Amino acid sequence: MRPDFHHGKTAVEPASHAPLVRLSGRHVSRWRAPALALVALATLGLAACQEGAAVEEAELIRPVRLITAGETQDLTARRFVGRVDAVSTVDLSFQVGGRIADIPVRQGALVAEGETIATLEPDDYELALREAQLQYDLAERDLERKRELVAREAISTAAFEQSEIEYRLRRVALDNAERNRAHTTITAPFDALVTRRLADAYANVQAGAPIVRVQDVTELRVHINVPENVIGLVANPEMFRIEAVFPDRPDAALPLTYREHATEPDAIAQTYQVTLALEQPFDGTILPGMTVSVRVSLAAGIVQEAMTLPVSAIDTAPEGDFRVWIYDPDRQSVSARPVSLGDVGEDRIAVRDGVAPGEQVVAAGAHLMREGMRVRPFESF
Repeated sequence: MRPDFHHGKTAVEPASHAPLVRLSGRHVSRWRAPALALVALATLGLAACQEGAAVEEAELIRPVRLITAGETQDLTARRFVGRVDAVSTVDLSFQVGGRIADIPVRQGALVAEGETIATLEPDDYELALREAQLQYDLAERDLERKRELVAREAISTAAFEQSEIEYRLRRVALDNAERNRAHTTITAPFDALVTRRLADAYANVQAGAPIVRVQDVTELRVHINVPENVIGLVANPEMFRIEAVFPDRPDAALPLTYREHATEPDAIAQTYQVTLALEQPFDGTILPGMTVSVRVSLAAGIVQEAMTLPVSAIDTAPEGDFRVWIYDPDRQSVSARPVSLGDVGEDRIAVRDGVAPGEQVVAAGAHLMREGMRVRPFESF
């Protein structure tokens, strides 16, 4: 004990001998400072936890690569660039030479089968026909006269046979003159579209020279070239739905029907030509030579049987069953669905049951998914 010189009495010194600390105008013992530090650290830790929870919540919306079932494989939906052609394109010509008298048809016109396309001046051929007719009539009368003579044995049999041969030759000459006269007119061999006049009236032409080009448009054809891994399937056209989409009518797909395919590939592209028929009456709005987009997809009912998914989209449930993760665009989440698998290809696997065409499936990272997990479609890096 030591005396208190301020008040004249003796005071007892605290046993702890703890020095006093001044805090906000008050005396606080040093042992309370660590407690305040702990409170501050706890406050900072709580703030950090809240911030970490927000980051974690943001990270839960995981970007995933999605694939649409039934639309991404080669055999289910493909587009090809096609070209419209006529059933046949023919350059019509005269089988005899001469001077063109008239070409009454105009380019772009439709002419019926048998209608006149062009004519030659017929004068020379009519004269030749009259001459052949007269010689034939003379030979016929001579043969009849000698037949009576040989019956009376007035002439030899050899003389009669010579007259018979001459008669037959005159008959051939008459037929040839009639044919040449008929060949001075060109008629449409079918219901045809006149695409081009290749000669003009009053021009002298040789036999076989092209006069008019026509096309058979009773049925328009569309030609496409397909790769070798698809050509083997064209033997079963009933499996496919084939449609033509023209640039000026993108919302009006026109049905196409398989007709034939080439078995010899293109020497450069190694593709095979497939011929399709456009089942639409010719109205002049679709012409040979036009470009068209051809959409080939599996027919309804066959899509499910032939649908495949990438192997990376297949996940294994804890029970050992196979499953895929289906994306729900409304909830922006995924859910597991069991599937039945078929044959396994190089990088794809057939899905027999469990996924409907058009559904979106997680294509990669399926093992990282969990039920109800929020995700967003991955677009690009």
